[in-house]
Amino acid sequence: AVVSTQSTGGSNYFSSTNMLCQALLLVGLFACASAGGAQYYVYATTADKHEAGTDSDIYIRIHGMKGVTAWFEMDLSGTNDFTRGDTDYYTFWRNEEVGEILCVEMHTGGSDALLVYKIKVKSSFTSWVDIYNTKGQWLSRDRDEGITQDKWCVDECAKDLPLTQGAWQLDSNKFDLPKAEITTLDPWIIESHEMNATDSTEDIETEYYASGYSHQRMTFTKTDGAPISGSLPFSTSPADVVDGAAVVDDSVTKDFTMGAQFVEVKAQNEWYACRAPAGKKVRCSARMDRVHIKVPFVQVWKRGSCMWFVNGFFERTGDGDLYQHIEEI
Repeated sequence: AVVSTQSTGGSNYFSSTNMLCQALLLVGLFACASAGGAQYYVYATTADKHEAGTDSDIYIRIHGMKGVTAWFEMDLSGTNDFTRGDTDYYTFWRNEEVGEILCVEMHTGGSDALLVYKIKVKSSFTSWVDIYNTKGQWLSRDRDEGITQDKWCVDECAKDLPLTQGAWQLDSNKFDLPKAEITTLDPWIIESHEMNATDSTEDIETEYYASGYSHQRMTFTKTDGAPISGSLPFSTSPADVVDGAAVVDDSVTKDFTMGAQFVEVKAQNEWYACRAPAGKKVRCSARMDRVHIKVPFVQVWKRGSCMWFVNGFFERTGDGDLYQHIEEI
């Protein structure tokens, strides 16, 4: 039997905005994306086995490529849900829009054991996904009957998500160099001196010492792909700009962390001679040219036979070597 009753009990709490979104979704008006969150639809099938049903409080949360929802209490008002062999239908709003659905996680609040056969789930942004309790795991707070909480996924690779430090390894990092955006920034002026020989019949010259630090600031920022938990370190070669073109600097490998800025600092100093020719006035400046590059990347992460992709942008703001620029003024 399929019980088609919308659940509004348990821990299902709505803000005024989300209540409006839920009402619009129920009448087929899908205009709530700007409010954030999503409507979720769940068919839960209890196994057709002796004592598979339960009267315990049952909760669910949904994992996707963009994250995980808050818990929802699966309680159909006026209905005896989770009975042997039955399929119960739930729909609820959550502030989290998790993208492509990968897994469901279920939790029991009691010792009356439950055996779920299948969860069929979709959101207002995705298609239906069938997720099975492939290992036939019972849920119960009684350790002799089952476990309190379990996670079931579309496949075993999804079950190992999110990508975490130590569990997954970067297999490859590819830059889409033709799509790189290169911006020349204003140079960094370390020292500036003016020499005035407009009233002189001879050249006027002075020496000065310039000292500063050049910086290379680099960041990998994820925009799409497999979810990540915590800091995710990896080593790879960065992109750079050479002669105005985007290239991969294969000569070096640096240690990055996804979403964190990598900063490399180099001390630079030099003595310079600033000469103004007779009858001229010049400005001598010790400077570093600066350039910014933004380029898409695709990474492949592996764990055993499992493989997931991470997409995003690599950004680098770099200072060049110290040099002297002389201009007539």
